[in-house]
Amino acid sequence: MPMHTSTPLTPVEPLTLCPLITQDVVRHPAPDGAPAPRARLAYSFTVPGEPRSPAVARHTVRNALYGHDLAVFVDPALQVITELVTCGALFAPGQDLYYSLRWREGILRLTTWDPHSSHTDPTHAAHCTSSRKRLLLLLACVVRECHGTWGITDPTPTTEGTKVWATLPETGAKTYGKRRC
Repeated sequence: MPMHTSTPLTPVEPLTLCPLITQDVVRHPAPDGAPAPRARLAYSFTVPGEPRSPAVARHTVRNALYGHDLAVFVDPALQVITELVTCGALFAPGQDLYYSLRWREGILRLTTWDPHSSHTDPTHAAHCTSSRKRLLLLLACVVRECHGTWGITDPTPTTEGTKVWATLPETGAKTYGKRRC
């Protein structure tokens, strides 16, 4: 009786049930206990707009960075995510806040979105944006020291909520907090 042998999947065959995916997928499994590849860092979370949420965000960001061999970002990223989530909680208390963490091409991007809606009165809208920028002065300092960028995408009549983001380049994160006076 002939022996049945199965053909193992090659590393370039996509493992999917969708017949439309035809691109090659290359998998580089990490050995047990080794950190996941940096290129795979992409996480999104939702937390309530309440005082304990910045601590939860710090915990998850710290674990993600260590788990993906990006420990160089821990100090600036924890400060940035604390500021982002705290600001979101103050503008949308009790509502869901979304935050994300992405790593691409040497840059860590942290983003928060809160459901604080736009104001029909331009004076009120400008006041909210100005208040938010004042609350994020420490974030601005951290980002500047890391030679990164940050910004606010204000709500518009066609969109809901406010997105605030910061980027931290790896070269700047390596020197964060190490300047001599």
